Amino acid sequence: MSRIFLLCCILFHFSLSAQKHYVKTLSNKEEFINLSGRPLSDKFTNMKSVKVVFDCFDSTLYFFNSTKYKYHHEFCEKVLRYPPDLGSFNAASYNAGNSRSFLLGNLNYLAQTEDWVLELAPSDLMNASLINLFYKKIKKQVFFGDKLKFYLNTPRTIALAAENKLQVPFVYSDFLFRNLTEQSIEKGTAYGLLKKYDIKKEPRIYPKPNEIIIINTTPEIIPNVKGIIITELQTPLSHLVLLAKNRNIPVYVDTKIWDKEATNALLNQPVALTVTEDAYRIEATTKNIDLTTSKPPIKLVLNLDTKGLVDLAQPLPDHPQNIIGSKALNLALLKKIEKTTKGFKTPEYAYAIPFYYYTQHLKNNKLEAPVADLLATPKDSVLLLYRKLKALRKQIKQAPIDKALIQLVQETLSTQSQFKQFKFRSSTNAEDLDGFNGAGLYDSKSATLGDSEKTIEKAILAVWASFWNDRAFFEREIFHIDHQSCAMGILIHRSFPDELANGVLITKNIYRSEYEGITVNVQKGEASVVEPDSGVTCDEFYCHNFNFLSNDLSVDYRSTSSLNEHQPILSNAEIKLLFDISTKVENRMHRLWRQYQISGRNMSLDIEFKLVGTKRHLYLKQARAYMD
Repeated sequence: MSRIFLLCCILFHFSLSAQKHYVKTLSNKEEFINLSGRPLSDKFTNMKSVKVVFDCFDSTLYFFNSTKYKYHHEFCEKVLRYPPDLGSFNAASYNAGNSRSFLLGNLNYLAQTEDWVLELAPSDLMNASLINLFYKKIKKQVFFGDKLKFYLNTPRTIALAAENKLQVPFVYSDFLFRNLTEQSIEKGTAYGLLKKYDIKKEPRIYPKPNEIIIINTTPEIIPNVKGIIITELQTPLSHLVLLAKNRNIPVYVDTKIWDKEATNALLNQPVALTVTEDAYRIEATTKNIDLTTSKPPIKLVLNLDTKGLVDLAQPLPDHPQNIIGSKALNLALLKKIEKTTKGFKTPEYAYAIPFYYYTQHLKNNKLEAPVADLLATPKDSVLLLYRKLKALRKQIKQAPIDKALIQLVQETLSTQSQFKQFKFRSSTNAEDLDGFNGAGLYDSKSATLGDSEKTIEKAILAVWASFWNDRAFFEREIFHIDHQSCAMGILIHRSFPDELANGVLITKNIYRSEYEGITVNVQKGEASVVEPDSGVTCDEFYCHNFNFLSNDLSVDYRSTSSLNEHQPILSNAEIKLLFDISTKVENRMHRLWRQYQISGRNMSLDIEFKLVGTKRHLYLKQARAYMD
């Protein structure tokens, strides 16, 4: 009886603790957990957060219940009786000087590594002396004081650290990234047989469509499965992430799942995989595992009447996506927008090779028969399909090409003397579509005028052959796209050997959906953003104009580039330029898509950009729909 009474007292104690509005001292981890909520931003998975307020008038700290009070203002109004006007609160609580009512922050806890970091809101202009004071006050009142670090998450705080103005232990994003073990990629629930594939030993895998798979590195081909758990952290704009969103399948990263006994005990059994914003769950299930039912093929429209090169700076023919493909069309639309929008350029000498020449290449070299043979192959004969795809690509690249086409491209590009290097990029009617992203499916190649090795002929043939890449073929299969109704056009434009940075911009805040803004991944030089080398991080941030105290944007870094000594790649002015231009491009692209009957939906954009030359000119090289 006494044990029951003791248990009831303990439960009552924890219940009271969980109901507390605030404490002035954090004495233990249980107290922190009871007060914690989810961070306002979804930058990191599996992070607990407690909001903290320092009242400057009575020098008192408050660690408050971050589930009861989502925002600092809410707590200050209801508990500390601060006037309810939000504008006045913001002006008195986020300014740079010493005349502040409050110092506000978030204490973030990563359970996997026992790391604790103090983070300010990206809009907070708190000066260095106040940061030092705030940190020291908190350190004295928390049980983890010796472990507490200050997180440099904005260009302003990074600059303060570089100027040696911070007298506190600080960390960059890599401190959090190197200790992260989990990452939520795409939410959802799926049912399937749990299987495990060691891609490091055998890169090519053949899972069945009814499987939920565990893999230990990022595959070249994203298989057709019910769900994926992977051991390798992803950038939010990687091809794996974009294709998972396109397919709407749950995907989660757990770097330690490979050796988890509880998970391994479920292998080869039916399971339910549930992925949320900050966690996942795998459990046995008796639910029937349904295979995707057969659907009628989606037939796309091909127009093979247009010959010659299409100058993307000139007026376009009707329904151009059926003639030159979506990528070339979208660059042509960017060129239209460029004429009325200052601040950016598009790649010069941009042309498109229409579908006509690809289909004629197959016809003239009697390659229609091996294509038909490939398409007649049973779809479950995966190894045979791989062999036939490889053989078809080789045949396309080795078959003689139309010399008149090569001469036309050579003469057109040679009319100028400014550029010698050109990029030849895929532009099919089966990519960059509303509902079918096609990220990373096809190949781009370079050619140099007058070079005997990097020839125009080789570049064209390689891009044409990439229409039959394994990953492209199987992705079209998953979406039931009729291969015979697709074709490969080619987008040509000058190359960028002098690029200082390259990046991808999404015209929405993917980490704080309640605020409009942009999300940017940018890397130094030519290093890839979407397929980085192992261990390489890029600058990744979101920003919005939430800074009510100035015209500056609020910029919140999720990671900084390991190739740039953790200093921001873009200046504040360059970030502001991207922000301002992205809204204009998005609005005008929507109107043009409606005009050309591409899409009537106002979707976010996925924009690729570069900074080029000594003057760091901004170039937009691609824009397509982002699959929300």
